[in-house]
Amino acid sequence: MAGPPPSAWRAQVGAEHVAEQRTPGFADRPSNGADASSPLAWKKTKGSRTVGDRARVLGAVDSSRVREGSDLLSKVIKEDASRHLHLDDLEKAFRAQTSSTKCSFQQPGWPQTVRVVNKSASAQLGIKPLPDVIREKYNVSLAAGSGEISGSGAADANQPVVCLTGLFPSIRRAWATVDNAIFVWRFDSDTDPNVVQYEGQEQAISAVALAPVKPGVFWEAIQHVLVVCTSVEVTLVGIVMQPKGGRGAESSYESMNLQPLPLYSVSTDTVMMSSVCATSGGRIFLGGEDGHIYELLYSVGDNWRNRRCSLVCHSKNLLNMVIPTFLRGTPSSVEQLVIDEERGIMYARTRSSGVQVFDLGADRKANPSKVAEITDIVEAARLGGPNGLGRQLFARESSASYSRTSTTKPTDLVHIAVLDKSASENLHLVGIMGDGRRLFLSTFSYGYYSGRAMPRPSELRVKYVMRAPDRPPFGSHKGVFGVGSPNRSHSESLVVEYAFCKEGLYLFSCEADDHSHTQLLLTSKDFTLGAHAESSSDIVESVTMELIRGHICAIAEMEPPAILKQTVQVKGDLYGNLSEILHSAMLPAKKFSLVSTSGTLVVEKLRPVDLLQNLIESGNRDHIRNFFQNYGLAESACMCLIFAASVVRSNSTDADFWLEELKTSFGLEADEAEAVMRVISKSSFVVEEARKVFSDPDFTGRPVQAEDSLGGISSPMNSSFDMGGPREPTIKFSARHDGFALLAARLLRPVWDIGVFSIDNKGGKAEYTLAMNIKSMRLLEERISALVQYMIEFTHHQEYILSEDARGYMSENGRRTRQRVEITMAKEQGCITSLCSLLQRCYETLRMLRMLHEKTHGNLSLLVNRLDGPPRDFFALSGRSSGRKGTLHELVVMDEGDNLMRSLLSALMSYKMDVSSGAVHLKEISSELESTCPTLFQSEDRIFYDARMSLRSARKASGAERKELIDNALKMLLQVPLVVNIYAVFSELIDLKAYEGAVDLVIQAAAMRDPTDIALQNDTRREEYQRVREECYMLVVEVLTQLKTSSMTEVALTSSPLSPSKAESESHQAMKTYRKILSHCMSSSDICFHKYLYNQLMSMGPESQNDLIQQNPAYLEEFLREEAGLSVGPAPIHTTVKKLPALVPKAVNALEVLGRLYVHRHMFSHAAYLQLLLGERLNVSEDDPSFVSLEKRQQHLLDALRLAKSRSQHQGLQSPDTEGFSNSLLDALQCKVEIIAFQIRLVDAITTKAGNCASELLRVGGEHNIPGHSIERLTELVNKGVHENISMLIQTELGNVIAAEVQEKLTDVLTAYAGYATKTLNLFSTFFSLEDLYNDFARPECMWALCLEMLHLAQFSDAQMIKDHWDMCLFAAMKESMDGQSLSAACAIVRDLGSNFYPNDVSFPMQHLVQRLEEIAAGIWPADEGSPASSEAHKLIPKTLLDVCGASERLRYVYDTLIERHTTTNVLRLQYLKSVIVVLEFAKMEMLKSKSDFRSTPGILSTRPLREAGLLCELCDKYLLQAQTLSSDLGIDIEDLVASFESIRNLE
Repeated sequence: MAGPPPSAWRAQVGAEHVAEQRTPGFADRPSNGADASSPLAWKKTKGSRTVGDRARVLGAVDSSRVREGSDLLSKVIKEDASRHLHLDDLEKAFRAQTSSTKCSFQQPGWPQTVRVVNKSASAQLGIKPLPDVIREKYNVSLAAGSGEISGSGAADANQPVVCLTGLFPSIRRAWATVDNAIFVWRFDSDTDPNVVQYEGQEQAISAVALAPVKPGVFWEAIQHVLVVCTSVEVTLVGIVMQPKGGRGAESSYESMNLQPLPLYSVSTDTVMMSSVCATSGGRIFLGGEDGHIYELLYSVGDNWRNRRCSLVCHSKNLLNMVIPTFLRGTPSSVEQLVIDEERGIMYARTRSSGVQVFDLGADRKANPSKVAEITDIVEAARLGGPNGLGRQLFARESSASYSRTSTTKPTDLVHIAVLDKSASENLHLVGIMGDGRRLFLSTFSYGYYSGRAMPRPSELRVKYVMRAPDRPPFGSHKGVFGVGSPNRSHSESLVVEYAFCKEGLYLFSCEADDHSHTQLLLTSKDFTLGAHAESSSDIVESVTMELIRGHICAIAEMEPPAILKQTVQVKGDLYGNLSEILHSAMLPAKKFSLVSTSGTLVVEKLRPVDLLQNLIESGNRDHIRNFFQNYGLAESACMCLIFAASVVRSNSTDADFWLEELKTSFGLEADEAEAVMRVISKSSFVVEEARKVFSDPDFTGRPVQAEDSLGGISSPMNSSFDMGGPREPTIKFSARHDGFALLAARLLRPVWDIGVFSIDNKGGKAEYTLAMNIKSMRLLEERISALVQYMIEFTHHQEYILSEDARGYMSENGRRTRQRVEITMAKEQGCITSLCSLLQRCYETLRMLRMLHEKTHGNLSLLVNRLDGPPRDFFALSGRSSGRKGTLHELVVMDEGDNLMRSLLSALMSYKMDVSSGAVHLKEISSELESTCPTLFQSEDRIFYDARMSLRSARKASGAERKELIDNALKMLLQVPLVVNIYAVFSELIDLKAYEGAVDLVIQAAAMRDPTDIALQNDTRREEYQRVREECYMLVVEVLTQLKTSSMTEVALTSSPLSPSKAESESHQAMKTYRKILSHCMSSSDICFHKYLYNQLMSMGPESQNDLIQQNPAYLEEFLREEAGLSVGPAPIHTTVKKLPALVPKAVNALEVLGRLYVHRHMFSHAAYLQLLLGERLNVSEDDPSFVSLEKRQQHLLDALRLAKSRSQHQGLQSPDTEGFSNSLLDALQCKVEIIAFQIRLVDAITTKAGNCASELLRVGGEHNIPGHSIERLTELVNKGVHENISMLIQTELGNVIAAEVQEKLTDVLTAYAGYATKTLNLFSTFFSLEDLYNDFARPECMWALCLEMLHLAQFSDAQMIKDHWDMCLFAAMKESMDGQSLSAACAIVRDLGSNFYPNDVSFPMQHLVQRLEEIAAGIWPADEGSPASSEAHKLIPKTLLDVCGASERLRYVYDTLIERHTTTNVLRLQYLKSVIVVLEFAKMEMLKSKSDFRSTPGILSTRPLREAGLLCELCDKYLLQAQTLSSDLGIDIEDLVASFESIRNLE
């Protein structure tokens, strides 16, 4: 797949590798030499500059120059468009108007604005007579009507001849009718007018129109139909346009034939149709003499619903059918129908000067619905503005104000025309009165419309009026015959016989003194500076007049060649009346075809640029200077530059080549080719004189320093307030700069901010094409190329003049003046150079787009479908099925556009390599691009594609040849990493198993895109450069991911154990490749690459993490510490990090991997310390995924302890752990493990208490009929932390329905529950110290056994406090025990704790515990609460203590001490003696066992049992005496006690 090469990071696009090439676009066109008389004749070179020459002159076309030029161009486009759009907005102009419309006339010495085009030698004074066949038919009909022809009946005598005439401009035809015959001919052909006659009707023809056909009705050759109306029927006649000489000839409308369609004729029911119009969709509407609107419906054939051809009336209603004709009055026939295609409205003009409005719907498919009507146009006009002008212009209408001989009255509405949206959103229709006054009507019923949704018409009213234009004064104009109108005042009212209006231009055919002639008045906006001065708010019209022989019957505009129109019309609203200013560089002057009673003629409306050309040809410098003053220096310089930078010169070999090229390659007809040539070529004299004028400071001025820049395009270089410091001088550029910027802006405006790619989704499949016509694009390229070429030469010529003039600045003042001049000239030339750089890049971009179109035969989908990533996303349309993407501004200036163009080029190369023979085609394309697009395609790009071709060849090679091709390709690719399409090349290298080379190319390409390592610095652009690098690195990671996935493929269970399956083999090979690439990646020194690779492998799971650890790269530890947010450096982690904050999962994962890395490096203490940090880290909220539970903490601590102990098992291995740190860590971890266990036990215990409280709440609630869900609601609120005021909470939830004592009881229980819940939450979320656990939880909750364990762990030394805790512990055990089981409970707790504490005398005070247990057994402790234990229970105490101690020696000592204590009571002494019997019996058993063990042992050890026996007998005697001293009052048998001692004493 082809992706975007990150070439946007190329600092400069050098031009030193660009070779000499010919002018782009025409491989075989001859060169055009420069005239020696040119002011540029001082240049040594001869001939036009090539693209390579221009690239050298421009130097390094870096992005900064292109961006500077882009900023200036965007500014000029915006200002120029807003300035002219303001002039073009009719409503704004009317609102701002303070007085009536003014007229301006021809300047003295200037050519007339309107002129007759006399192309044909047969034409007399520009008028081509009507075809002879029409005159013959007229004479025959006239003779028949007068009865002169024999055989004519009396009924036909004295019948007038009915003649009509008109124009079909879309097919370049004129038409005329004579009675029942219609003639259609080509009016602009000098050789063969191709007159076609049709006489299919018997009655005289009343109306004719041309209509496009509805799709699918007629055969394909019929694209238009002729609508022919008579008094009795309406008939359709097919029009077949055929190139002369048969199919495939040049012109599409050279020859025309009429095809009768007899099935498509319908009766009018005696209604004569007086007007016809058609929509672009083929709907045909007719206006009848009866004042009604009809529609002609036709289809393929008849069916039960519709007839093949029918006539439907849309304006009749039930009232028309009921009221008799004589009561309705005489109807007014419909004289004119016009359709507003943009708004879906149809207007009808009646013979009585009424206007009707019909709504066709926004899609123009609805039945016409009559919305409004004006019957008295004069009365409606009186209400029009601005400023009450309607009342003034239409105050009195008398019959004396017009000629008696005229058929036209001033109050007649003679013409209506639609106003486009580009002229006004709220004014929809213009009407022209019989004396030239104009009305502007609206169909909206509310204020100024500026929304997107188009409202439907609801009314019709005259909003504004404009007075009639004045005739030019005598002497300011000359007619065709060289005479004016001396007998008619220029202020005399006009008598308009026919009118034409389109886009602000008006043509009036007015009555002249000589009735055989007509005065043709042309009015249009005056674009001179005086007409649009800031102090004037009047509408100024330029008026000119021509005298025409005969009476004008029809006027139509002749469209310019489509190839020229499409260079400026991209959106559809740019080719308007402003084209004579904005688009004079690419469009010809407007031409209008006229049909009069004398014949046909063509008139041309000269634009300001045409006037300037005539003045330049005249050579009168005063008139030229007057032109510059009238139109402004910048505008005039722009027009002058159009001539100076002509594409070719007339009457040269280049011109002949171009003319032939336009006829052959462009497929234009001869007259169209000539029209194009008139635009792109000028005579050598005009070119040279225009260059002289443009370079003459007397006309275009000089750049100057000024305090403020007033007017023009020039702007202050620094407009900020500088607080008195040094500031940049303000430069007012010359008109040369401003004119150049204007021309560049107007050339590029149609494509600058409008998408050049057209996207259309058809059936779920997107089609990609160029939005601009490819041939029009070629013309635009040539115009831009010629402009850049001339401006480069002009800039160097100015440098030469400046160096020559420098000799005159010798004085001090002169030197200062020279310095200012140099500064201003340098600034201006810098801006001009920036614009040239931008235009050069635009030319190359357009040229490349055209080449892409040509190489794919217009199917750009072949390339777009090969894209992926951001370039492919560029063509995505969000929520739309079709649209445009990619403005020229984006493609030329933006990095994304540059990437897109290079990606398309890469896709083209890939496409050509796939479908062609390869090297030959690629070299041809590379050579063409290198010559025509030197800043977009350089020698580096050629090297890149040569390497691609070498890689493609390597696929078919093998062995040493394959390796050599791959090595050569890699060598070339590493030379130009910036232009490498890394996406496509990397895939090819991987397919060829050149893994190391692919990785090296990616790393080097990424490094070249960030040569200063900004991605590693603390820079604001760091993230941007990291992203750029990662776009390259991701390729390596994607391959590693795929290989890792393939290597983990499970082997099929059905595979034979004796031979590995294919899947197993592929898995093994994938793992081998994976390890090979990963190992090579780890050898790189690119830190950014390492970090990105580590990050991606970390996210791939434990398996990839293990692979990373096994590689043990140098930068891994630093990366993991940085990912975890720890300090980075050589210092061990235990010296820099003492505690961790709350961590996100990514940081936790990084620390865990770091711990495994330490284990791999045998740094067990460091790994243990990491686990300790993880176990003690701060926590987050419980609902957070990063929450650390106590069990997780305990696991971390246990792992840490295991790792710390592992160090002692690997003492023989080299380990960087220090002995002291390891030992201290082991002790701390053992303690931490016990503490976390205490905390878990606390959580369990307190949770149990909380559960008991919850049960108690439910019980209390049940006793008092409180719903269980209310109790659960209370506990839920408490769990959420709502426990500040328990009483208020209970009252809020339960209300006042419960008694006060119940509420008090619930408050107590719920308060206790809240306390337990809070403690549980704290314990569950935080790791507490031993001190906090004891003081805040265990001691307050009276968990005495746990307190004793904590004190033991803390090695507490206060013996008395320990004894007190033991007392509380024993007391709590007795309280919790069942009746009669208190001693057993006490013994159980002593046994449990003693097994952990013994032999610690502080934590396990045995003497104290024996005393307490014996007191419990005796029933004297606790005081007043105990009861004596059973007689058999006295054995439980010594047995418990013997279980703890494991031997009797210590216990004998404790009992001996207690018995001998003088404070011991007889009750206790008796209890002690009973227990000591059990101890002595145990000692006797130990002695006997010891005696048997030592009997066979000689020496001193064999005498130990004898000593033990002697001691035992001695103790028995001693205790026997003690027993004998006891009183019998104690309730025991002393003899039994004495007998027990004697039995023990008897060792036999």
